[in-house]
Amino acid sequence: MWRRLPTFDVFVFTTRGLEAFGLVLIEAQAHGLPVAHSDLPGVREILGSSGVPYIPGDPRSLATALDEMGRDLHRRKVLTEAAVNNARRYNITTTGCRLRELTLRVAFQRPRHQRA
Repeated sequence: MWRRLPTFDVFVFTTRGLEAFGLVLIEAQAHGLPVAHSDLPGVREILGSSGVPYIPGDPRSLATALDEMGRDLHRRKVLTEAAVNNARRYNITTTGCRLRELTLRVAFQRPRHQRA
C-alpha cells in the first residue's frame, strides 16, 4: 500500500462505525493525500480541519465532498499541506510516548470505589 498511496489524488475513508484511531488516515496524509472522511468523533479528533468530512453512509454527501475537492485546486493544495503537517503530529516517537503515558495512566489508576 505504501508504494501505491503516492499514485492517488485523494484518500477516501469510508468507515461508518466508531474508529479507535485510524492509522491509515495518518499514513495517507504522510504521503500528502487530502482525505475525505466519515464525520465520526474519533476521526474528527485525529484529523481536525486537515480533512474533508462527509456524512457516513450518505453517497451524496461523499460525492459533494469529492466534487468540491476536485474543483478547487487551491483548497486541495491547502488540504495537502494540512495533511502533511497533521501527519507530523503522529510520528512514531511521539505516538509511542503518548501510548506509554496513556497505558501507565490507565494501568495505575485506582478504581472509582477505591478513590479517596
